[in-house]
This record gives sequence, C-alpha cells and structure tokens, in this order.
Amino acid sequence: MISVLAGLACVLAAENPPQQVIEITVELRQGSDWKPVSSQRVFHANDDIRFRLRSRIPGYLYVLNHASSGERAWLYPRPNQGFSNHVEIDKVYLVPDTKGSFIVGGEPGFDVTYWMITPESQDISAADPATRTKPGSLLPRCREGLLRARGVCEDQQAGPHSVSDSSEIPPLFSSSGGLISRDLKFQTSEPAIRISTPEPQSGSIVYALWIAHR
Repeated sequence: MISVLAGLACVLAAENPPQQVIEITVELRQGSDWKPVSSQRVFHANDDIRFRLRSRIPGYLYVLNHASSGERAWLYPRPNQGFSNHVEIDKVYLVPDTKGSFIVGGEPGFDVTYWMITPESQDISAADPATRTKPGSLLPRCREGLLRARGVCEDQQAGPHSVSDSSEIPPLFSSSGGLISRDLKFQTSEPAIRISTPEPQSGSIVYALWIAHR
C-alpha cells in the first residue's frame, strides 16, 4: 500500500509541476554592451544596471526601489513614462525601460526593489514613495570561493526574497493581495532568477530583489 501511495504521489507531482511565472536577469553595462550578471553580485558606486523581465502571466508591472539611504523612487512605471505598464505573456521587458538604466549609488548596503505584477491597474500618482527610513543596516560581505579569487564579489543576502510581512512593503502593494511567503519559489541558477508558484496564479504577485553595493 505504501509503495502504491508513493507512486501516486510521484505521478501527481509530475502532472502538477511548479508553475514558472517570472524570469528576471540583472544586467551590467560594460562599455556599450550589457552583460548578464548574478543577482548576488556586489556592485560598486556608479555601476549602471538594468533588469530584463519575462512573465508567463499577464498583468500590470510595478517596481519600487527603496535605496540604502532610505529614499524610495518608482523604477517602473516611471513618471511621464508615456506608455502602458501592462506586460504580456512571454514578452521581454526592460526595467526601468528600453532607454533607461539604474545607477548604483548612495550609502553602502542593500537597495530593496519591490516588484508586483497585478491583474488590475493601480494609481501610483496618489502613492507617495518618499521615506527616510532605511531598509536595513546590513553591509555586503564577499563570500569566499573561486569567484572572489577572480575579483568578483558576491553576497548571499543579495537576490530574490519573499515578503511575509505586509508592513515591509508599500501600501499600494500590500493592498493588492500579494502572495504569502510560502507560495513563491526562487531558483537562482545564473544568470536568470526564476520565480514559480505551486499552481497557476490569478492574483497579484509581490516579492523583493535585494541589490548589494559598496
């Protein structure tokens, strides 16, 4: 009986694999080119980065950056963006946008970017992102290993994070019904971050991406 139940569990798991819904790649400008890099990379001041996103669910994309200095600013959509922030299935989008990028700077630490894809359009004009509260006091630390020997610094705290406490995120995000912490699965095989859920998701998806810099 035990072997039969185990076999049935394997069949069900095969029939209901995790649903990959979002893929994000962090890119670093090198000269005139953009190079995919690890999301756990520790960047330097004035590094120029951007994000490449592909989603398998449609919806409206919102990205808010909470800088290590405490300031918040919309990365997507940006003020006066001039085009819709609706994302279509399997289409590639650049954040901040096709002509923009994100200059790393401010106090050494972690910028926390909050990401949301939601079925309904949100009014960000009434949402004031400004704050002076710092997201944390942690400082990036290079982990030991071959990459550090090659001059590449990575911190295991950087990269994707689930958000279990609604008080951590902007009110606009928490009021949209984001997924609870245990629902999201992260796979950080380089260079892309892959985010999945146990089943098809029809509500909002909210998570954080920590950007380390020194």
